[in-house]
Amino acid sequence: MNEKTRSVAVRIATGCIILPAALALMWLPRCQIAFALFISSLACVGLYEYYGIVRARAISPETIGSILAGTLVTFSGYFHDAAATSLVLYGGCLLVAALHIVRGQHSVAGLASSVFGVLYVGWLASHILLMHRTPTVGPGMVTLLFVSVILTDTAAYAIGSLFGKHKLAPKVSPGKTWEGAIAGFVFALAGAMLIYALKQRTGWHGLPAWSVWTYLVAGAALSIAAQIGDLTESCLKRDAGVKDSGGLFPGHGGVLDRCDGFLFAAPVLYYMFVPILLKT
Repeated sequence: MNEKTRSVAVRIATGCIILPAALALMWLPRCQIAFALFISSLACVGLYEYYGIVRARAISPETIGSILAGTLVTFSGYFHDAAATSLVLYGGCLLVAALHIVRGQHSVAGLASSVFGVLYVGWLASHILLMHRTPTVGPGMVTLLFVSVILTDTAAYAIGSLFGKHKLAPKVSPGKTWEGAIAGFVFALAGAMLIYALKQRTGWHGLPAWSVWTYLVAGAALSIAAQIGDLTESCLKRDAGVKDSGGLFPGHGGVLDRCDGFLFAAPVLYYMFVPILLKT
């Protein structure tokens, strides 16, 4: 087994271990708070990794205060109130700015990086919990998010590593290819179709009662957003000269390396498709 094949195998094995646990927390009614704590914990570690990338760029952020603020913003999504989450976000940004002032940090880059982390990790991740708490179909929506993003990421990595020849964004991430990106997109559509077929076959009320076209549009939007999120994190790492954000997940790197696609995809699903559910 060559190095590329071994890397793909480790990546898939790690996902097969983590995904069932996440799905159990997602679907069991008594585990809603546990799922919220799980997502918030990932956000906390992701914030720590993000500020590590910032420091590698020789920028001094407000690390502890920003991690606290961002984690609270993420957890606020548990209360299923977008206005409350916006208020917590404002309070978090206010706290970060105040800490910079108190510490006498007058670096524009430091302040901007601190606030951006709260938005980038904390606020974007909060949409997973906001969506999860949507009545009846919240876990189904998050399942669609997980399936679409994971299939996008896994297919893009596997096909790109094994067969990719045409670089997608060589200045940002030399390893990503058009072949991988297209494969990820196609697999996300297949995943959305699979969930639609499951809904049609079982009538499961926990899954959205959408048409096949709505499921396909959702899968397509999630795949595109996830790949943009992946490239965005790659841009941050390349600028800082960092290969992986961390090493928590074997074959995947850190939390940001694994979850960057979820951060960009979750708001797409929440703002584009939750209103459709509320009208039905």
